[in-house]
Amino acid sequence: MSIKIILKKIRYLIEAMLAWLGLFFFGSLSLKNASNLSSFLAKFIGTKIAVNKLAISNISKALPDIEKNELHQIIINMWDNLGRIVGEFPHICKMTNEELNQYIEIDEETKNNLDNLIKLDRGGIIFSAHFGNWEIGPKFLTNYGLKVRTLYRPLNNPLVEDMTAKIRGVPLIQKGASGSRDLINALKQREYVIIMADQKITDGEPVKFFHDDAITSTSIAKMAIKYNVPLIPGYIFRVDKNFNFKLIIEKPLEYYNKKLDKQMATNLTLKINQTIERWIKKSPEQWFWVHNRWKK
Repeated sequence: MSIKIILKKIRYLIEAMLAWLGLFFFGSLSLKNASNLSSFLAKFIGTKIAVNKLAISNISKALPDIEKNELHQIIINMWDNLGRIVGEFPHICKMTNEELNQYIEIDEETKNNLDNLIKLDRGGIIFSAHFGNWEIGPKFLTNYGLKVRTLYRPLNNPLVEDMTAKIRGVPLIQKGASGSRDLINALKQREYVIIMADQKITDGEPVKFFHDDAITSTSIAKMAIKYNVPLIPGYIFRVDKNFNFKLIIEKPLEYYNKKLDKQMATNLTLKINQTIERWIKKSPEQWFWVHNRWKK
């Protein structure tokens, strides 16, 4: 075994120990104290590390009309939200679906849209973004009556991945060859698959997102067209700092189920990006600006 592999295993072990300590520590606090403390730490540390400059640059380019004072407040509130997600994570994992529901509001339009999906019983793809607290939605939708699975990218550290995947308490599909088969089977079984559509990938297409093209996966659009399932926009945002949220499920995007071609998939992917843009413009402080979304 090479020194490089040994060092990697040691690093993984140290990271796993720190992750376990973090989960135990924040889980031992009350939900409110865990959220507040993690928020404080994230704001204190986050504004001093390199990715903070990336976030400032991303916001400045995507929202050029934002004034300096407003941009500064968006950054602070972004770290506040990201910190709260960390502190809240072990508590969300322990909550039953019914316990979590008391913190989530839905409006009449969302209720109607959900009821229509259940009535149609076709399954589909719910595309979302790293917005608000994205760990909450799957449990709520499951309790509402939808058969839901979440497609996700496993963490690089297999020890931390195994630890966090086990406690999430929601059906997961790992990205990859086997995950693609599971995803297709879920759609064929009329289930709903939640996919985060705002991530940078290496094998996508350049599609406009705010001010510039961003490498974007067209596979979400391709699957919706190929399997003729609804493509449903949905996101959850933080209403206040007391662990209160609002879930929004919009009407499915319209598309015509013609013979799948590259341009058709790209056009539908552009609609997905434009939908996410609209969400972000409403509450820019709740999006994950530290992600290098426009890296070529």
